[in-house]
Amino acid sequence: MSTLTLESEIFELPTELHQRYVQASTGLVGWFYPQSAALWDTLLGYQEANGIVGNFLEIGVYQGKSAVMAALHRQGDETCVLVDPMPLEPVRQRIEQILPDAKCEYIQEMSQYLWRHSFVRDAARDFRWIHIDGEHSAQAVQNDLTIAETLLSDRGMLVIDDFFSPSYPQITQAVFRFLDANPGRLMLALCGYNKGYLVRPRAAREYLRFMKSSLYANLAKRGFGRVTICKTSDPSDMNTFGVIDRYNNMDYRGPDWDLENIPI
Repeated sequence: MSTLTLESEIFELPTELHQRYVQASTGLVGWFYPQSAALWDTLLGYQEANGIVGNFLEIGVYQGKSAVMAALHRQGDETCVLVDPMPLEPVRQRIEQILPDAKCEYIQEMSQYLWRHSFVRDAARDFRWIHIDGEHSAQAVQNDLTIAETLLSDRGMLVIDDFFSPSYPQITQAVFRFLDANPGRLMLALCGYNKGYLVRPRAAREYLRFMKSSLYANLAKRGFGRVTICKTSDPSDMNTFGVIDRYNNMDYRGPDWDLENIPI
């Protein structure tokens, strides 16, 4: 099993599942940016190469554009749990057409009622990947974050949709309020292309090292070399990477006072 050992080494991940995703998602309606699909494929691939296992949860599925990516990365006994108040049968048919052996559970339910379901009560810290894209009110996001924090594994990743979106400022506010109210449980490790990526503080170091050494190279392999990976402040200020459209032809951009330095 490959592992990342040095920050100077570029840890390249296979692109096969990303290629399959691009083909399988053609024509699907949704707001899952192609850059986000490349980020997901890279980060999920990193998890798999480093022995990070667990189930998947998506709150807010719509037509399944991001759920397809999760289903493609599911391995072994892992299960994808897909939750939406709207009928999910079309999503089921779409995923099973692409992946006949897909191990997915489909729950037609508002996320505020997920506490009634046994997997929330019994599967604490069993999920390696959670995507919150449900109701966009601050109250709903707070509820979904509480559920996600219960379920997220020690080395898992929690993804928030419409993070830093001007259309939904309440989402960003809800996330930072949750982090302030629950110190030491989660931290923001990455943001970009409409999503925020949270991890457990103890797992942050390995993800940050991977992002520093290898995130750009893997995005470029997936066709997104016209981006810049930013780390514009010291870790004591905020230890978070950002991904933006290309800046001054730089793969990585450090703080304003030292553009070539990437502090983690």
